[in-house]
Amino acid sequence: MFKDTKKLIGTDTLIGQGTVVEGSILTEANLRIEGEFHGEITTKGEIIVGEFGIAQADMNCVTLTIAGQVHGNVTVNGRLIITPSGQLNGNAVVHSIIVQEGGSFNGECQMSTAVKSELSSLVKSQDEKQDKQDKQDKQEKAKARQAG
Repeated sequence: MFKDTKKLIGTDTLIGQGTVVEGSILTEANLRIEGEFHGEITTKGEIIVGEFGIAQADMNCVTLTIAGQVHGNVTVNGRLIITPSGQLNGNAVVHSIIVQEGGSFNGECQMSTAVKSELSSLVKSQDEKQDKQDKQDKQEKAKARQAG
């Protein structure tokens, strides 16, 4: 009835206003922070820190838009945008950066094309772990079918 090979489609993740989350997030989907996050984030997608969002985190992503506050180091494969209400307090390794008038960036910035390979290798290692887990799950299901 259900296929084992079916892949889940990524959906955007929201940390809403009034919510505080601590820990590590690894996702292929986009992430929007309107509340508070403390920890580490890695995504193949986009991170948006909303106007009331606060992130005390190291971030690895493709695109990062900051309208709130980020305290931590960021690695952005694509474009980092700091809006007029945005604040970045930390170092950035980016492909390109836009700081709009009124936006604040306190830290060092390194513009690099090597970011892509760094992020790709990080995501690839996570993908390999997931593939290994998927394979183990399939083997367990096959054994369960044979037994029952």
